[in-house]
Amino acid sequence: MPRAFVKTHIRGFDEDVLRGGIPQGHVVLIRGASGTMKSSLAYYVLYHNALEGTPGLYVTLEQSAGGLLEHIASLGLKATSVSDALPILDLSRGREYLEEMIAKVGALSPETATPGEALLAVLKGKILELRKKRDFRLLAIDSWDALELILEFADRRAETFGWFEWLRDLGVTSFLISEEPALEAPPTALEEEFLADGIIHLRLEPISETAFQRRVQCAKMRSVNQNSDDHTLLFENGRFEVARAIG
Repeated sequence: MPRAFVKTHIRGFDEDVLRGGIPQGHVVLIRGASGTMKSSLAYYVLYHNALEGTPGLYVTLEQSAGGLLEHIASLGLKATSVSDALPILDLSRGREYLEEMIAKVGALSPETATPGEALLAVLKGKILELRKKRDFRLLAIDSWDALELILEFADRRAETFGWFEWLRDLGVTSFLISEEPALEAPPTALEEEFLADGIIHLRLEPISETAFQRRVQCAKMRSVNQNSDDHTLLFENGRFEVARAIG
């Protein structure tokens, strides 16, 4: 049977770059430096799908839900129109919030012998609870870097692999927002790029001594014959669109 696709609703991106959209069930990494609109892009995708009746869940670990809603309003998006179809799970207090949840559940079990494992179990449990309650189909984690910091992975490779497999077993299309790693980062810092089904790179390209242009590149998308060329990323009047990049 032909595979179903998730539309990004970025004008020109689904048709010209992805050749149809993101295959359902993929884990997609949205990676870029600060200021490249990673979070805005991820929320935008979930927002427009929610408007069309596909529920989502946005997990924020770096800024509060209030701060995120203010930012959304500044983009011209009306979060109130999708409040039921796109709830925000606010984990901006990080370990403090998850540790409070552990305290409510009780002591560590033999399966979660370390605090990090207990934190991960509580986080997964909360997402599963919302999955059962809301039946969301799209999930955004903002951000992967903050999640790693909170959970303090002891074996980064094994635990990253386990997390990606868990996301796939969840049966949703997931977006992990991530900062661009440093040039001198060890190979293990790129583990998520190998494990991801898709990678969307965002960056600011200097076009003069004082001006920059946002660029987007779909570097990887399994099961899709994507266009991997650079495209200019524009945001005007509440809509994202892409255009052919001109050097």
